[in-house]
Amino acid sequence: MESAEAFRSMFWLNLQAFLIFLAVFFLVTVVIRRRRTSNLPPGPSAFSLVGNIFYPDQSARHELSRKYGNIFTTHILWIPIIILNGFQTIQEALTQHGTEFAGRPYMHITDLLSKGQGIITAPYGRSWKQQRWVTLTVLRNFGLGQFAFEDKILEEAHYLAAAFRESEGSSFDPQAIITSAVSNVICKVTFGKRFHYEDRTFKRLVALFDEALKLQAGFWAMVCCAIPNMNRFPGPHQRIFKNKAEIEAILQDFIQQHKDSLDGEEIRDFIDAYLLEMEKERNFPGSCLLDGNLLYNTYDLFLAGTETTTTTLRWAFLYMMAYPDIQEKCQKEIDQVIGSSRAPSLSNRPDMPYVNAVIHEIQRFGNILPFAVSHATTQDTEFMGYTLKKGTVVLINLSSVLLEESQWKHPNQFNPENFLNEKGEFFKPDAFIPFSMGLRACLGEKLAKMELFLFFTSLLQKFEFHWPDKTTPPDLKGLFKIVMTPRPYKLQLRSRKVQNDDP
Repeated sequence: MESAEAFRSMFWLNLQAFLIFLAVFFLVTVVIRRRRTSNLPPGPSAFSLVGNIFYPDQSARHELSRKYGNIFTTHILWIPIIILNGFQTIQEALTQHGTEFAGRPYMHITDLLSKGQGIITAPYGRSWKQQRWVTLTVLRNFGLGQFAFEDKILEEAHYLAAAFRESEGSSFDPQAIITSAVSNVICKVTFGKRFHYEDRTFKRLVALFDEALKLQAGFWAMVCCAIPNMNRFPGPHQRIFKNKAEIEAILQDFIQQHKDSLDGEEIRDFIDAYLLEMEKERNFPGSCLLDGNLLYNTYDLFLAGTETTTTTLRWAFLYMMAYPDIQEKCQKEIDQVIGSSRAPSLSNRPDMPYVNAVIHEIQRFGNILPFAVSHATTQDTEFMGYTLKKGTVVLINLSSVLLEESQWKHPNQFNPENFLNEKGEFFKPDAFIPFSMGLRACLGEKLAKMELFLFFTSLLQKFEFHWPDKTTPPDLKGLFKIVMTPRPYKLQLRSRKVQNDDP
């Protein structure tokens, strides 16, 4: 008995000593960290829960900005996170200090998922520069941003309209059909072909990417960021890595098919072009054109080329149902400029100021990326009187610009007049930056603009969009899953009978 009591006493003494050690270690670590970052911008205390939780809600961020200014510090697990707000501050950071703010934060889970490969989450450096340059060159060679590319989009708009027409007269959720159409545009660029919307592999790939967004913005992804080697233990978080492995397997299969049928005389798509660039640099030891980068460039193109445009179009049709007078004005302009029997063209865009303004207002007010992809400082940086150590995480609050009161006529309303002057002519304020700006601006901006104009005008040319539930108005509050998406909704279609035919 005495030995058992002695053992228990020793156990509790050791436990107390261990807990005291942990507390002292924690306090010393915090003090050292605070000393290292003592010239950070102001913000809530690192020990405060209020203000140190990530809020996708704009009002919470607005309150912090009003209290601390356009640059302030929050903390996640005592790690300082710098938030930049307002057009002037963000423009100064991303253009005048572009290189210093061009990094990506090191996160353990990102390293596990992509190993720093590809473009979107890759660290700033030689590999990223080479991937971006090759990708942009290939896309330009395939006519991206040029009128020649519009036929690919119009073909898909035709299939999308046909799929919509099958559901005419009933209420239906358009998300899956829109996602398939937008994905097919990037499939033509990346894989050299489009897929039937019911194709098994295609449907699985689209579903996996949608799941990846939810998983990587979820609780278990944060746990994997906070706890080293969490990926080695069983649990719900393993779905993140299974999802990644399944996407990789499908993409690798496409890449292998391209390798087996590669013909230097006929470049079919992005994968072909990248493989040929790899062949040219095979004898250069420092080349970053490698299989892993090809895989993750393909991954990034598919993800970025699908999710943002799909989400914007879903907001577009929801807004058209919420504001039928705006929908009617768009259709009137479409009828006058294009008519009913020919397809829209990018050449029509300069003659359609109202439609152009509405599309831009959808992007502004829909605000699908409240924060741009996270940035990090690439070196010790002096900015606005503060010292940001190399590797400091920086979040760009795009909401603060797209809703900034000093930049917009109607900042908190959905109103196309934000993009129209007194004469009714289209103009684009400098603060319109939904694709961010600087070195890390979205490389798919030109493609997205083409798709939004051609899909939007093609469908409004053919259909009227109606909210099916007459008892409640459309819900315009979004759901956050890395991007801000509309809540699931259903719509009703009616084919249009246009009185005024081609001009």
